[in-house]
Amino acid sequence: MAATRAYVLLLVSGVLLLAPTGLAMAAGRATEALLWVIFLAAVNLVAIPILPRVDVEASLGSPVTIASAVLFDPALAALLNVVGFTNEREFKHGTSVWAILFNRSQNGLAAAAASWCAALQPWEQPWGLIAGTAIAAVVYNTINTVAVGVWVNLRGRAGLRGATRAVSNPFPRFAVDYGLVALLAVAIVLFYVEVAPWAVVLLIAPGYLGYSAMRSARVAQDRAEELAERVRDLETLNALSVQLLSARRAQDVTAIASGGLGRALETQDVEVSVEGKLSADLMVIKVPGAEPAAIGVPTDLPHRSLAVVEAAAALLGMALQRLELESEVAAGQRARVALSGQILEEGTRERSRIGLEIHDEVLPYLAAAEIQADNVRSALNGGDPDRAGRLVNATRDAVAGGVVRLREVLEALRRQVVVPGGLCQGLSETLHELRLTTGIEHKLVTPEPMPPLPLAVEIIVLELVRGCLTNVSRHAQASGIEVRIEIKPDVLVATVCDNGRGFDPASVPVGHHGLQLMAQRLELARGRFAVDSAQGAGTRVLMEVPL
Repeated sequence: MAATRAYVLLLVSGVLLLAPTGLAMAAGRATEALLWVIFLAAVNLVAIPILPRVDVEASLGSPVTIASAVLFDPALAALLNVVGFTNEREFKHGTSVWAILFNRSQNGLAAAAASWCAALQPWEQPWGLIAGTAIAAVVYNTINTVAVGVWVNLRGRAGLRGATRAVSNPFPRFAVDYGLVALLAVAIVLFYVEVAPWAVVLLIAPGYLGYSAMRSARVAQDRAEELAERVRDLETLNALSVQLLSARRAQDVTAIASGGLGRALETQDVEVSVEGKLSADLMVIKVPGAEPAAIGVPTDLPHRSLAVVEAAAALLGMALQRLELESEVAAGQRARVALSGQILEEGTRERSRIGLEIHDEVLPYLAAAEIQADNVRSALNGGDPDRAGRLVNATRDAVAGGVVRLREVLEALRRQVVVPGGLCQGLSETLHELRLTTGIEHKLVTPEPMPPLPLAVEIIVLELVRGCLTNVSRHAQASGIEVRIEIKPDVLVATVCDNGRGFDPASVPVGHHGLQLMAQRLELARGRFAVDSAQGAGTRVLMEVPL
């Protein structure tokens, strides 16, 4: 804002330097000067938009201003155009004084410069008058374009390069546009000088109609070009979205976005960073949903190009989110495979243990029974019924012992098997066995009724809780224990609390890996394992298993 006001004050200062001389000249030609002021005000009030994208208008005032610059001295031309440059916006509520001062002062100074340059061409012949008017048109249009471009830039509506490009339009359009202005100015000057001043009024009506029709055609062409540009923007965004959809790495996403935006904006000064690290001289556009990712673009981009960048940032954000979700899904799949492998390995070890137990505990009883049976046969063949009776009793005891051990092994095997919906029963049986073997009282809290759960979740929870109970029976010296199961929308929470002696989780003795192994197993299932304990305060183990 301060720079804008300083710029306007500079223009106003130039006008004030010319004002005394202009007033003196106007006093000597009061009627003519007054008529020209009215003339300028009338033609400027009927404005036609030629650059709606940057809110720039033109009117028949441009040819009349150039004509006044050719017909009058620089100081008087500046005064007439400062006073006569009237715009309908000045009568609207909210128009700032600074904008009014800018419009009037820059127009007056441009007219003065055009008048000074036109005076360098002698008027003796009509061709000299035409050449002077052409020179004045070039000077006026150039100064006016630069002044408006600086104004747009200082107001922050576009960078200096973008503002100048927007104000001037592509060169062929610009040349044709202002060539028409120069021709009308030449016509006004020739009628005023060669025919009569009042003939200018006769020229205004048909001239304005033709000028208005030309401007209307220009507006329609502007709209058509703007629509074509928007179609190209949509095609660019569509192609970018297709490429981003096929990307499988973050590096590919950034490369695709950077290259696509560079081609769309016709600049190499485009940076895309997932970490948000960009050059300091670039404008930063945040990527929604993927912070701190950002896009860096030149600071002088026009508003339309910024809209394309923001839309591309949204596409980039969705692509990065997709990659993150795909990574999480892949990690979950790998975790499930690892967990399945671990469960299979544990099952294999358990079957081996049971096989060894049958071999070491049950088979000796059966072997003893077999030997005793042979001894019974020998006793009977030897005619010793008393000894045969004793051997029969020993054989029966061996078989009974083997049956008992075999039942124990089968019961242990049964406890290892988890059927769907058997979580509560498995926990209850485990706690009951704990009380029988250790005397520890227990409390089991579960939802009523227990909702259906994935079998894998039931297996993990039952095994982890059994591991916790084993630790309690071996180390806690507790008299009571509570197992609580909570079912939340996306997670099962199991809590095991005891009133034992507690311990420091950060100082687990060497060789004790039970808690660490349980935590690792739960991590494979994408869950969470936490231990809260202290000396003399009991232990609380929290386990969260995703559903």
